[in-house]
Amino acid sequence: MKSQNRASAEAAVLEGGWLSRQPEWFVREALAHASVETFEAGEAIYRIGGPPGGIYGLVDGTLKVSTAPVHGAPRFIVFGIRGHWAGEGPYLTGEPRRAELRAVTRCTLMHLSLDAMNRITAQNAEAIRCFAGITVTHFDVLARIVDDLLIPRAAQRIASVLHRTVLLTSPTLPISQEELGGMANASRKQVNAALARFAEQGWIRHSYRSIEVCDSQALLAFAEKNRA
Repeated sequence: MKSQNRASAEAAVLEGGWLSRQPEWFVREALAHASVETFEAGEAIYRIGGPPGGIYGLVDGTLKVSTAPVHGAPRFIVFGIRGHWAGEGPYLTGEPRRAELRAVTRCTLMHLSLDAMNRITAQNAEAIRCFAGITVTHFDVLARIVDDLLIPRAAQRIASVLHRTVLLTSPTLPISQEELGGMANASRKQVNAALARFAEQGWIRHSYRSIEVCDSQALLAFAEKNRA
């Protein structure tokens, strides 16, 4: 009999995201081999250049994902999404980690080891297609990130980033102005001005390392205004 925590974890990764869209045989195998793990705030689940390992699905809490070009410093790009998975790179390439996954708050994750992934694949080669589906979900997110960065006006870029981020996580974002500026390619001055404007409109409320989005649709409408 499954414990309540285990059952809750399985329900979380099956209510949406990559695993919920996989064939029944694959879901059964993945859950049978997966473990539930807890990470404290600030703890790295894995780092860029770290040894090959398996995949992680977010059950509860807030994660942030950072990437870096070759010889570049890691940059925070997006928050992790409840029910979504990451870490498939080493399985597909046999190479070290290309991203960093770090807990912002205390997090519960489901972990499927690289050895387990390989054993499932050895039993049924269709598993390759299933695991590769994680990369497709990442592409969908990255397409929105690129679209945000192509917005020419800083205030509209910031509005679009806030709209996109709140869709992926929750209305209250544990994010600093510096981190928001990095995500939107905007200066601290531009971020401060935009947040003041959005707060005056009633679209957000913000405090130290926290932004609460009150009207995401208003932010989106502002971000899309006069876009060609």
